[in-house]
Order: sequence, then structure tokens, then C-alpha cells
Amino acid sequence: MSDGKRTQDAFEQRVTGLLRASASELDAATSSQLARARRTALQATGARTWPGLRYLVPAGAMAAALLLAVILIARQQTPGVIRDAGTLTTLDIELFSDAEAWELAQEPDLEFIEWAAASARAEGAGG
Repeated sequence: MSDGKRTQDAFEQRVTGLLRASASELDAATSSQLARARRTALQATGARTWPGLRYLVPAGAMAAALLLAVILIARQQTPGVIRDAGTLTTLDIELFSDAEAWELAQEPDLEFIEWAAASARAEGAGG
């Protein structure tokens, strides 16, 4: 144990002993006054605490449990495999960087556009 810790422990023991000795020497009237003042202070402190706190903690725990249940159920019901954001293909990058490609992707008849692009590729490869 360090010297500082020993000194602190000795100080605490000495102060505790002096306080107990002085409390035992108090007369009954002073002791009664101190007890009443302590009760009043404790009641005033208890009245200032927020009474809703005892309801807030269990409600928070229930909300956390409900959120966990929703997450677990949603994870089980996810259809198919969702591609994560780390697997962008070059086509995805071209789509985001080219304004015309983005406009084409918004067209309602994408099958025609895909067919036209495939035809153009086939003509370029074959011709």
C-alpha cells in the first residue's frame, strides 16, 4: 500500500472516530433536532426526484426488447439476397456518373433499351 493511501486511511479513521465521539456526547434535544432536520432534508430531496423515472426505465427496456424483436423478425423475412454497398459494379458507377445513362434508366420501357443496346453490341461484334 502506498504512503498516500495509508495517510488517507489513517485520516479517515481519525475523523470517523472524532465524529462518532462527538455524536455520542450530544444531548437528547440536539440529537432530536438533528434527526428531524435530517428527515426533512431527505423528504425534500425525495420530493424533487422525477416520479416518472421509475416508469421510464421499464418502458425503455420494453422499447429496446421490441426493437430487437422487430429487427430479428425483419431479418428472417427479407426476400432474396440484398447486394451490399461495397459491391458496386462498373455498370452501377457508369449509371451514376453519366447523366444520359441515368435518364435512360428512368425510362418506363427498359426492356426495349436493353434490347437495343444488345443489338448494337451484336452488330458491332459481328460487323
